[in-house]
Amino acid sequence: MLSLEDVRVSYGGVQAVRGVSMKVEPGQVVGLVGANGAGKTSVLNAISSLVPRTGRVSFEGKDFTRSSTAEIVRHGVIQVAQGRQLFPDMTVLENLELGAFLQPPQQVKGGIEKMFVQFPVLKERAAQQAGTLSGGEQQMLAMARALMGRPRVLLVDEPCLGLSPKMVSVLGNVIRQINAEGISVLVVEQNTAFVFGLAHYAYVIENGSVVLEGEPAQLQRDDRVRSAYLGI
Repeated sequence: MLSLEDVRVSYGGVQAVRGVSMKVEPGQVVGLVGANGAGKTSVLNAISSLVPRTGRVSFEGKDFTRSSTAEIVRHGVIQVAQGRQLFPDMTVLENLELGAFLQPPQQVKGGIEKMFVQFPVLKERAAQQAGTLSGGEQQMLAMARALMGRPRVLLVDEPCLGLSPKMVSVLGNVIRQINAEGISVLVVEQNTAFVFGLAHYAYVIENGSVVLEGEPAQLQRDDRVRSAYLGI
């Protein structure tokens, strides 16, 4: 469904992504795990055309390599940015409405009602400024805002950052529910245990290169993963 072939990203003279090839199959949750600075966010930004890159990015056979971010979003590849990136002075409702800016006006109300069912806390906070929400509530809003765009593939960047273990568990259930509705998910995380509990397939990235890949059960048996990422 989503494919990367030999993707490279550089910032000045620093190469952040070094020939990454990976794919997301329809209906899958795929994980990309690695330490801070390994290149995970740069991979997502390359998919979304937020940074200059070389190599090939394709979606359902369509070459996205020269596509703009706006075109990629229109095709249903939508990113939940690291750090939420909400509009803090806008209300919860206004952030949701903004997420639906490409949708027909007659579908926006139904989309908001669905998000309020899926994320009840957002209904309670609908008139509240997004910047006043807790970290977990902000992450829920960031996910809901992206879902308002009706994604085919959801790219989720470091969703566990700054969240309590309880909220991380809630977030895992949200991602499972999203996936059960037929949305493919690519989740980028330092929290390897979280990703392995969700993903059908996972990649491990170090210094901008994919060094391991496989089903989570397989990766969990790898001594390099156990020592470096699982603390075993």
